Formats: sequence, C-alpha cells, structure tokens
Amino acid sequence: MTGPDSELDPAGRVDWLRELIHEHNQAYYERDAPIIADADYDLLIRELRFLEEAHPDLITPESPTQSGVGGSPSEQFSPVEHRRRMMSLDNAMDLEELRSWGERTARRLADLGNDSTVRYVCELKIDGLAVSVRYENGRLVQAATRGDGRTGEDVTANVSGISAVPQMLGAGAPEVLEARGEIYLPLDSFQALRERVIAENVELAAKGNRQKPVPVNPRNAGAGSLRQKDASVTASRGLSWWCYQLGEIIGAEEPPAHSAALGWLSDMGIPVNPETKVVEDLDGVYEFCAYWIEHRHELPYEIDGVVIKIDDLAIQQALGATAKAPRWAIAFKLPPEERTTILLDIQVSIGRTGKATPFAVLQPVFVGGSTVGMSTLHNEDQVRHKDVRPGDTVILRKAGDVIPEVVGPVLELRPSGLPEWQFPRNCPSCAKPLIRHEGEAQHLCVNPQCPQKRWASICHFASRGAMDIDGLGEQQIASFLELGLMSDVADIYSLQAEPILQLPGYQQLSVQNLLSAIEASKSRPLGNLLFGLNILHLGAAGGQTIAAAFGSLDAIMAASVEDLSAVAGIGPVIAGSVYSFFSEPLNQNLVGRLVAAGVNTVGPERSQLDQTLQGKAVVVTGSLAGFSRDAAAAAIKERGGTAPG
Repeated sequence: MTGPDSELDPAGRVDWLRELIHEHNQAYYERDAPIIADADYDLLIRELRFLEEAHPDLITPESPTQSGVGGSPSEQFSPVEHRRRMMSLDNAMDLEELRSWGERTARRLADLGNDSTVRYVCELKIDGLAVSVRYENGRLVQAATRGDGRTGEDVTANVSGISAVPQMLGAGAPEVLEARGEIYLPLDSFQALRERVIAENVELAAKGNRQKPVPVNPRNAGAGSLRQKDASVTASRGLSWWCYQLGEIIGAEEPPAHSAALGWLSDMGIPVNPETKVVEDLDGVYEFCAYWIEHRHELPYEIDGVVIKIDDLAIQQALGATAKAPRWAIAFKLPPEERTTILLDIQVSIGRTGKATPFAVLQPVFVGGSTVGMSTLHNEDQVRHKDVRPGDTVILRKAGDVIPEVVGPVLELRPSGLPEWQFPRNCPSCAKPLIRHEGEAQHLCVNPQCPQKRWASICHFASRGAMDIDGLGEQQIASFLELGLMSDVADIYSLQAEPILQLPGYQQLSVQNLLSAIEASKSRPLGNLLFGLNILHLGAAGGQTIAAAFGSLDAIMAASVEDLSAVAGIGPVIAGSVYSFFSEPLNQNLVGRLVAAGVNTVGPERSQLDQTLQGKAVVVTGSLAGFSRDAAAAAIKERGGTAPG
C-alpha cells in the first residue's frame, strides 16, 4: 500500500495516513500486537505532521498529531476517566533532534521572560504499559491503563496482584496520591513465560488442539498479561512496575521539582527506577543517552529510549503543553541494536496466495533480547538493493526491537569471488515456473496444486479471523494432506471420523471436538469466508466491507471490477484481484463445493437507511445524549460511514 500521492492529492494522502495510523494504534495499544516497527510508525506520524503544516486547512482536532496516539479502552474492562490527562510524548529520533528540542525550549523560556537555570531529569523509557495507580489514605483503591489519555481501563484487581505495586503506602501518605508508571515484564519472567507456553503447546499438539501463540517480545507479553480476565493469571506472570511521575495529589503540598517528587514517592515505598539521574545541562543529557545506547542490554528489562524532563515544576507549568504532549519533556528513541553474523543461505518460502518470499538463513545470533536465525528479505528487489549473498558477513538488527532485519553486508569481510544470489526460476515446492507481473515486486506460484501453497492456504482458512476451526492446526493439516484426507479447503467439510481415529494421538473425544468445530465454522460471517479464501490483496477488513456492500456470495461473484471498485475502501487493485479470483473455473468449482457443504454465503442485512455518510470517517469523542459510543458507531456505519476509534 502506497496511498494517494501527496502532491496530486494532499487531502487524500492526509486521510489515508490518519486511517493507517489509527489501524496501527489499535494493533499496538488495544491488541498488544504491533504490525510495523516503531521507526516505520514514527515516519507515518512525521509525514502527516509535515503535510498538516504545509496545508493548515486539513488539520482537524481528531488527527493523531493533535489528539495524541493512544488506544480506545477495551470493552473487557470498565472505563476509568483520568482526572488529569495521561499525555503521550513527542519523540527525538537522534541527538540532533534532541538538541533542537533543547534550543526550542530555551527560546520559549526566553520569550516568557524566564531566565532560570534549567536542570533535567533523565529516565529510562521502560518498554511496557503505562498505568495510573491511585491511593486514598495510603491504600491502593484503583489502577487504570492510559488508554486514549482521557479514559483508561480499570485493571485494579490485576495490578493488585503485582508484588512490585504496594498495597499500602508508608507513613505520611496524603489523602489522595496518584502514582503513574510503567508495568513491564522483566526478561527472566518473559523467558519463563515463553518456555511455559512452548511446553503447553507440545501437549496441545499431541491432543490435536490449537496451540497458543508463543510470546514474541516482553512488551506485548507484559501488556497481554496485565489484561487477563483472571487476575490470578496476571499475578503468576512476574510483572513489575517503575513509577515515573506524580499525578493527582490531595492533602499534601506538591514538591517543587520532579526529582523531589520521585524521591518523596520512593520514601513512601513506591518503586522508582534507580537509573534515573538529574543533570545540570543538555550536555549531561547527551552523555546519559550515549551511555544507554551502549549499555541498554545489560539491564534485566527492555527499554526503548530515554525520557528527558525539565526538573523545575514551575518551568513545566510555564511551558505548558500542546494538544497531545507536554513541551517540557521529550522521548529520545534509542537506535536498534545491531549485530553481525554469517548469511548461510537465502531460501524462498511460498505463502497462502502463492507469494514467493526470500528469507535469510543466518548463523544464530542474540540481538534485541532473543536469538535470531532467520529474517525475511521481502522480495527480489530488496535482495538486489541490499546486495547480500550467501557467505556474506551481514549486519542484523531488530526493527523497532521486534522484527529481525538484515541491514546489509560488511563488504570488507566479503570473500573474493562470492557470486550474486539468483532468484529461482521455479517454485521450490512444486517446481512449476514462478511468475512476476509487470509493476509488481513479488514473484508468484500460480499452480493451484502446489503443496506448500495448499498447506498454507488451508492453514489460513482454518485460522482465527477466517473460519476459526479450533483443533485444525498446522501439524494436523500437514498430516491430513500427506495421507490424502484433504487437498483443499472444501475437503475440510468432507472429513470423517473413522480415518482420523486411525492416526496417532487421536481419541474419540478429540475427533468429535474437531468435527464439531468444523460444523460450527459453517455459520461464520460471509466476510470471514472471503478472507479465508486466500484472495490476493484481500484482508480481513476488506472481506467484511465487500460482504456488507453486496450482501451475498452470489452478488459478489456476479460483480464487475467497476462494481467492486465503487465500494468505499476497496480500491482497483483489490477489486481486480477479487474479480480475477471468482472468474477462475477452479475457484468457481471450489466455491460450489463449499456452498454444497452448507457454508454460510449470506452477508449482513444491508441497511435501508440513506447512505448519507458514504465514504466519510466520523470520529466519536466525549459523550452523546441518547447514544453510547458503540451505538453511535453502529448508527454511523448503517449510514455508510466508518467510525475509527
């Protein structure tokens, strides 16, 4: 996805960026599952801010550059209104941007007639989940996530089980004290959780049940652990907490400086990170940041930056804040850790839609908190651009400290005569020719009988978000394919108990559970079916959008490219791909067999209301008379609009 051109259609580009950022905010803050690296996300925010500055008429209060970048509160927990807004921070991506922030701050203070000496507090930016913990007369009474900054989630029961969070404060606690900090998962707790999940998956696989996702990084695992429905599960995960700010206070005088407030909180038994340091000037700030760039991985927890705050609270008040962030603080983002290792081989994997993706097979190396042995290389052009070759010593980093990325070769260490890697002409799974359409970056295997493609497509069809067939996992599908019990997704609905019972690890109950799950999947929404059919470029949201627009599978199959393109949110690329899929006789036969098996082919009832909001995004904020937020969002969607947030 590239979106509208910023020069030809700046308004369209701004709308596209806002929607894309909203999707990433939901993935990060609400589902604890980011789908792009932090650095790529920051580039989206920066581009949006640049376009809004160039076109002030396009600025809206709901833009993420104006309103902050948090997630909406989950319906799983009760909402909590923050008495003082929990704001996000602006970022400095390098020391030069940090210096610019310092110079801007000095100019603002000069304009305000303030010539006081400015001291700074440097704190490690813990990679976790921000929470507010409220104490009344020294007793913990409420804990809430940051949420969107104004409204968070009530996680009192779960936070109460974290040993680092005191239930009672020491002597001298005021009537009300709010401590804000970061809940995080220490590295040893993260490793223990990974090992436990892997062991559980061995047992689940043996029983033919769906396996649990193995935690990828401490941040997501920590956030997911805090949001457990069962507080005893949260308590068992080994979470911890560092306090970084004093919030609301009643019944005591607020200390005059941030560092004094942290000391006061610590005296009452609230944990404050011991690496926090007060420095006298910006040079001290640069030294602190430079030190932790080199020593970050000596810590028993993960950090993704350094937070710099002006210490004097009177100066903080004078500087104030923008709509989304305080002017007296900034987050310096640490660059990704890099390591060198040997590129042993470049291989190609075949995905569910036939995409042929090259990936690096690496000599395992520890980077960014875990051992990495493989990394995607995306496509042939990326391999050529980076000029990496099997046998090279390569630089490896984790983009956003999450996603392994091969940066490039260390040319000084390249063996002489090392040949360039050539993209294979034929599919590594079925040996049929790979094709690359003009203007496309990906090679494709178009053979419908390709073993790897068939396996990946059936796995996707059975996965959550598609047909959600519990008990039909990757290993089970591989076994069924190998034994000839299935060859495509329609064969799932022809599976019989008797042949499966002959396989190792299956008992009467597990087979019955599997067949019941298959039967239940027949009633999944039409949008899930469309997503599960592995149509190139069509995602889960696109499947739901098309299902709602046409109302039935018959109508979709009869639609032209123009009909499909006319649906808001469905561009010509997706429309052409959907049309091509249903024009193929093999796919028509497949769909016919699914229909004969009883799979639902009817979409949600189409709204009879005038589509006055067709193609418009309406952001619901605050409270509305006679409407809950969910009811307001539903009303917007019934009239053709979308309701982000």
